[in-house]
Amino acid sequence: MKKNYFFLIVYLVLLGSVTAQDNAKPLTVEANEFTTVTLFFPSAIDQITSPASNYKFEFDQGNTLGTLQARKGPASNMTVITTDGKIFSIVLNYSKKIEKYTHIINANQAVGAMNSGDTTVPPKPEEPVIAQADPAEKEPLETVTPTLTNPNLQESINVPPKGMDIDPDISEGFSNQPADSPELYSDSESDLYNSDREEYYRIFCENNYLQKSILKRSFRQNKKIIVRLNNILVDRDEIYFMISLENTSKKDYNVNDLSFFIKESQRDNNPSILEPVHKFNLQKVIDRESDNEIVYVFKKFSLQTNQILEIVLDEVDSSRFVLLPLDYKYLNLLSK
Repeated sequence: MKKNYFFLIVYLVLLGSVTAQDNAKPLTVEANEFTTVTLFFPSAIDQITSPASNYKFEFDQGNTLGTLQARKGPASNMTVITTDGKIFSIVLNYSKKIEKYTHIINANQAVGAMNSGDTTVPPKPEEPVIAQADPAEKEPLETVTPTLTNPNLQESINVPPKGMDIDPDISEGFSNQPADSPELYSDSESDLYNSDREEYYRIFCENNYLQKSILKRSFRQNKKIIVRLNNILVDRDEIYFMISLENTSKKDYNVNDLSFFIKESQRDNNPSILEPVHKFNLQKVIDRESDNEIVYVFKKFSLQTNQILEIVLDEVDSSRFVLLPLDYKYLNLLSK
C-alpha cells in the first residue's frame, strides 16, 4: 500500500510541473523538398520530439531559428520545447506549393509550459505534502525578429512593358514582389536589417531564390551551359538578381566566377564592374545535367537608355563562358 502511495505522489508532482494554455492550438507548417521553411521561436530551442522520417527539422541548440524540409509522404507532427519551458505543438504537412516560407512564432502560441519549482518527493508517503510548482514563469529570452519588408516598396507592376516577352502563365499578375507577404513581418526596434545585415540578406535570399522565370528570352547558352535571369526583386536599398545556372552537358562545370558589368555600348571596352554586397548559393562545381539557383545582391542602381548590363559566367581554365546582356528596360522596370 505504501508503494502505491509513493507512485501516486510522483505522478501528481510530475503532472503539476506542466501547465496548459487552453486557447493555444497546434501550429500547421507546410514544407517540401524544393524549399527551406524557416521557423523563428520566441526563445532558444532546447529539445524536440522528432517528426516522421520524411520531415527534416534542423536547429543549433541554444538558437531560436530552425529549418524544415520534407519529402512526399503522410502528415506528421513534432513538439518543440524552448529553454524557457514553452511547449509548441506543430503539425507538419507536405505540399508542392508553399504559401509561407517563414514562420515567426510568438510565446502565446505555446500549448503549454514546463514550470520551474521544487518537485522533491516528501520523505513520508503516509502523510504526503506535494510540493507546488512555482507559478511564476521565466520571461522569454529577448530575440531578434527579422523584418523582411520595405515600407517604401512600390506596388506590384501589373502591366509588362511593350516588347518585353513575359511568360503567359503569370503575365496577368506581373510582379516584382518578394515571395513572402510583407504582412508576415512588422518593423520593430530589433530590426534585423540594422542589427545583422548579412543575416538579413541570407534569409531574404533563402526565402526567394527559387523563383519561376518571368522573362522568356532572358537567357544565353554556350556549349550547353545556360545562364538565365529568372527575376529581379527590390527590398529596402538593395536589388536582388535571381539567376539559374544550368549545365546540360555530360561534363561538370568548374565555376571561376559570375561577374556583372555595365557598358555604355556594345563596343565599350572599359566596362564598369559591379561588386555585390552578398552572394547566395553559388556552387564551385555545377554537376553535369544539373542546375544551380543563385542570388546576387547589389546596392540599388538603374541603367541609362544607352547602357547595357552584362552577366558573365566563366569556367576555370576553360573557354566555356556565357555572356548574358540585359537591356536597360529589364532592370529599370523590374527594379522600380
